Amino acid sequence: MNSIALTLKSMIHVFGDSYCDPCSGRLDQSKRWYNNLGEPTFICGLAGSSIDWSLDNFINGHVERSGKIIFIESIPRRFHFEFLKTPKHDASVMWDQDWENDKWLSEPGMKYVHKHKQFVKHFHINYKDYHKATKARCVLKALSEHYEKVLYFSTSRNSNNYAAIEIQSNNKFEIADLVLMDVSRGEIIDDYDPEFRDQRSNHFSEPNHEILSTYIKKKFNNESVEDIIFEKNLI
Repeated sequence: MNSIALTLKSMIHVFGDSYCDPCSGRLDQSKRWYNNLGEPTFICGLAGSSIDWSLDNFINGHVERSGKIIFIESIPRRFHFEFLKTPKHDASVMWDQDWENDKWLSEPGMKYVHKHKQFVKHFHINYKDYHKATKARCVLKALSEHYEKVLYFSTSRNSNNYAAIEIQSNNKFEIADLVLMDVSRGEIIDDYDPEFRDQRSNHFSEPNHEILSTYIKKKFNNESVEDIIFEKNLI
């Protein structure tokens, strides 16, 4: 087996949103969790993207890919309008019941969508894919036999219509017992403010980047993570 094939076999492929976007924040790349996993990594992360975006990117290269997978499930009620061709969250909308007053539509970068309320209304009424998270989990589990292991993270807790049904883990596919947003919000000393503008890289302070990389390495090695404790009250 040549060196290129060996590199591909040992590579970790990461798919997700701002939790793995290399352009998120200013922390040196060498200190970020996905660059400290002890193996080469390929990152496909975009802030503001949806589950659909990550799943499409995962499926598109599935046949040629091997190694290990980390899939980060974006907030299921987030919809990503790629055709707007604007960066990060400017092209995404988070749906609540009161879509007319959705704060995301008031963002400066959302002027296009804000001006086309009828389009937004039509989308809200006709495209409520409540099963995005369930679909992604099923696809990743079904294709996990192709990889050494698939480690699946959720970013949020969803006690709403977008909540995924329970999918059992196995030796090839594991849903992590860690919700990434719990770690992010745990760093904030005061009560979480929805208006908070996160300047952290991938929503973590530096110590938790290191801790998360240790957590993942242990998961891939089938080791216990009971001793993993994330830092809290940092900002």
